[in-house]
Amino acid sequence: MNLKLRLERLCDTKQWAKLHFNDGTSLTGRMLRLGHDYLELESYGEDDKPSDRNYSKHLVPLHLIKFLTVESSSFAEMERRRLQFVAQLDCQ
Repeated sequence: MNLKLRLERLCDTKQWAKLHFNDGTSLTGRMLRLGHDYLELESYGEDDKPSDRNYSKHLVPLHLIKFLTVESSSFAEMERRRLQFVAQLDCQ
């Protein structure tokens, strides 16, 4: 399956995925929107930086994505963090 088609399906259902880049870095987040040449996703911190768990939105150019991981045990933890963040916003 074409990477762009797969990303489109992930965005339609707001699924979690881990994007891997050519330089060896990665970004885990919930897919929000796929544009012509970019992907918008939201994340709630990375596993390699446990002390820095902040909400952020990212616009990623599609040409930077090498491959993606669509199933991982860490995604359940990331969804739990997202729901916790949203609950904190509702309480304020």
